[in-house]
Amino acid sequence: MIAVLGLGSIGLRHARNLLALGETVMGFDPSPERRALLEAEGGQTTASQPEALSGARAAVVASPSQYHQTDLAAALAAGCHVFAEKPLAHHPDGLGDLLDSADTAGLVVFAALNLRYHPAVVAAKALLDEGRLGQVLWARVEMADYLPNWRPGTDHTKGYANDPRTGGVIFDIVHEFDLAAHLLGLPEVKSCVARNTGTLGLESEDLADMVLAHPGGAQSSVHIDYVTRPRRRVTELAGTGGRLRMDLDARRLTLHDVSGTMVTDQAFPGAYADDYMAEMRAFLACTHGQARPLCDGREALAVLERLLSARELAGLPS
Repeated sequence: MIAVLGLGSIGLRHARNLLALGETVMGFDPSPERRALLEAEGGQTTASQPEALSGARAAVVASPSQYHQTDLAAALAAGCHVFAEKPLAHHPDGLGDLLDSADTAGLVVFAALNLRYHPAVVAAKALLDEGRLGQVLWARVEMADYLPNWRPGTDHTKGYANDPRTGGVIFDIVHEFDLAAHLLGLPEVKSCVARNTGTLGLESEDLADMVLAHPGGAQSSVHIDYVTRPRRRVTELAGTGGRLRMDLDARRLTLHDVSGTMVTDQAFPGAYADDYMAEMRAFLACTHGQARPLCDGREALAVLERLLSARELAGLPS
């Protein structure tokens, strides 16, 4: 049995994927309405977190982000492998000890950073590892979107994103920061500028730009926001051997050599839903000892520490 802690939109997605993969799911959420949604999908539910974890071999932490660390601790204490939604926590205090306890118990902590399972990202990482771009010089990573469009029919000012300490774009759109780190190595945050534009009625920052320095000398800029229409999600990298571009929404990767000749043009089938399913399959393989996480708890902690550095540079509350 797999426990799913939190049955909001992402928790329900993971629960449905687990059911589709033949797993028994026990969902926990204090909301009867959200529990009813999972029950309609064929899952079991409870209003008790300890009951959800009792007897589970693994747990998905998909609660509101301010509860991630306490839910991670509870799941590990119950002897569960853990699929942890982003961010792993909002401060590093105690996380090292939790991860040590997981290692001692032989438990997997799998960080849910689904862009690592996007086929264009998988292909780009392979090209970089093969040296097809030569020495990487710089990258631009952009996720510009409009928060009210994310969950139509809901009030975006009432969700976790609006908490100035645990919400906002830097914690919420960690995927683009992690993408830069995944492709180029864990960076040092050189600068971060973030602000609240005042256009969405939020209390948290809704726009941020970071400059990162990666091992080996490459630098990258990461732009994330909640305020842009139309949406754009594009990553570009340039090296001594050419230039690579990924349009993640279009699921397309192109590579040009230094003469401007296109040497790779790949369009990938599917949608983000397929990447979430691939991510869950990978987690289940890890729980059976058949694979290792693409991003484990230690790497997720390192990413968190850098996010906190970015927030500090931007003058955001801790």
